[in-house]
Parts: sequence; structure tokens; C-alpha cells
Amino acid sequence: MKRTGNRNKNVRKFIPAARIVFAASILLIIVLLVQFGAKAIDEKGAIETKQETIHVPADNTASAADSSSLTVGIFTALNAKAADTQTIVKEGITGKEIEETETPKADTIKEETVEAESEETDASDIDYMVTDYAITVYENVKNYYSNDRVNIRTGAGIMFDRLDTISRDSKVEVLGETDNGWYQVKHDDEVGYIKMDYLQEEEPGTEYIFAGDSRTVQMSQAVDKDDYEWIAKVGEGFSFFSNEAVPKIDAEAGSGSTIIINYGVNDLYNAEKYIKLINKKVDSWIAAGATVYYAAVTPVSDYPTITNSDIEEFNSEMKSGLDSRIGWLDGYSYLQNKGFSSGDGLHYNSDTYKTLYTYYMNQVAAQKEA
Repeated sequence: MKRTGNRNKNVRKFIPAARIVFAASILLIIVLLVQFGAKAIDEKGAIETKQETIHVPADNTASAADSSSLTVGIFTALNAKAADTQTIVKEGITGKEIEETETPKADTIKEETVEAESEETDASDIDYMVTDYAITVYENVKNYYSNDRVNIRTGAGIMFDRLDTISRDSKVEVLGETDNGWYQVKHDDEVGYIKMDYLQEEEPGTEYIFAGDSRTVQMSQAVDKDDYEWIAKVGEGFSFFSNEAVPKIDAEAGSGSTIIINYGVNDLYNAEKYIKLINKKVDSWIAAGATVYYAAVTPVSDYPTITNSDIEEFNSEMKSGLDSRIGWLDGYSYLQNKGFSSGDGLHYNSDTYKTLYTYYMNQVAAQKEA
């Protein structure tokens, strides 16, 4: 029988279309399955990242039934059997746990760092860690002196109550010492504790000794520091420094003293004499425990007999000639940059003296910390 090609052509026409529809259906099913799986994984990860479990310490609850639940996102508070340990468990996306355990110890003072809050906070209160301590009592009582304003406390640590506050150069009886760095002391018939760093066997010298001329006299009046030694006289220079100031400095200088010398404006021609005498005395002052500074002669404004160029020459000679152990306080440059107020061209107003004094104190403090 003779065959024609018409029937076979129609069948062949529909086979490719059916295959395409079938393949598209399979692809659609795969895409839907992938999207569904991804959504399920994302939801599970979101739950895991929000979950945090806290076991409440026993002193807040007696059993798991007494626990309270807090929820932030998904946040559950659980409690195991009463215990003296607080455990915090945190879970992240990886499921990795971070555990922190805090166990209170009986009769132990919590360690704490205390920052100075005001000018009334004494030096021993700053950044000191408090712990348990044992006391070693001395066979013989010792007499010590305070080298700073310091508190006496009821126990060997800043967490104890303040019993009293004593000023620098106060004498106390030392009865013993603790193994955490404090002395047991007796002061005004009361027993207390002072940190070891602030007591010493030798009596300290005067904290600050200023020696100078009329400008130093007026600075003392402006800052009103009666506990400092001010060895100064109006109109004076090298003769007063040599005959009166130096012997007084010798008598006052001691452990912890800071000596600030500021002569020259009345006798700028005597730089060589000042250098020779100060360099001769510096060994004994340092041996006594003092730190020595020379304060540069400060500027004038339109003064008939003194020029700033003369002052600069004097200061340059002094700075280069003085012993290297003598600190240099460059009040001249400071006031030239900062500005100053002078009524007669030579002396300053009260605010300028206060500003200059603050500069001196800041420079000295910076050297102590260096």
C-alpha cells in the first residue's frame, strides 16, 4: 500500500510542544521547592539569632517555678535549681554558646575602680583596687608624715568609710601594715588606714617655694596660696636672692618640694651671676628631695627702661647656662602667645597672674607625670 506523509507530519508537529510544556512544569516545581526551603531556613535562622537564655541566681528565686520570663523578640528566662552561681548563655546563628559565670565569694569586698569626682577627692582614692587583707602589727610604733592630702579610712581599702582627712605634712603613728598596700595608723586617738604611697618616714619639705621680685609678690596676692612659701620682695634682684632667698630656700626645701625661681626683670645684666649661684646650689636642693625650676622673665608692654629684646637676651643666656637638671618654665612665650594685661607696662592685673600661675602648675604637673 502506498503511504502518504500527511499523518506522520501532524504527530511530529505536536511532540516538541509537549516536551517543552513538560520541561517548563518540572522547572517551575523545582523553583517553588527552592523558594520554600530558603524561606524555612531564613525563619529558623531569625529565631536562633534572637534567642537568649538567662539562669537567674538562687538568691532571687527558690526554684524554676519562681523564675520570671522576659521577652525581647524571642527571649526566655529559665532557672535551674537554686545555686550561688549566675550563668548567662547566649546563642547566635552558628549555635555556638558563650558562657559567663560569676560566683560570689563570702566575706570578700567587691573590687572597684574609683575615679576622682571633685577637688575634694584626695589622691589615694583614685584607681585603687580593694581586696581582702591581713595586718602585720609592728613591735614598735613608727612616726610617719603624709606627702599629700589624704584620707584615713576605717579599713584598708577605698570602699571603707572615710574616718578623717589629713593635709600634707601631717604626722601620724604607724601601728602596722597590710598585705594589700596600706598602713594601719593612729591619728587623734583613732585607728584607721592610709595607703602606703602617701606616707613617708622623713618630714616633707614645703610643697611649693616661689622666689622672686615684685611680680612674684603680686602673683602670691592673686592666687592666695598661704600654704606655699613666697620668698619675694618688690624691686629686688640678685643681692636679695643671694643673701635672703637662698638661705630660706635651704631651710624650706625637702622631700617633694618644688622650687620656682623668677628673678631678673630688675637686673637683666646679672644673668651670669644668677647662673653661677643657682648651679652651685642645685646639688644640695636636689639631694634634699626638691625639684628646681627657673621661670623666664615675662614680657613688658611699653615700659621706658626695659625692652622685650633685652628680656629675650637674658632668658636665652639663662636657659643655655643653667644646669640641665633645672627645669625651664617659658612664661615669656606663653604670655606673648596668650596675651596679657598690664597697667604700668611692667606689672600685670590679677587675671594675668592667675593665668601665669596655672601655666606654671600645669608644666610642673606634666614633668611629674613624664
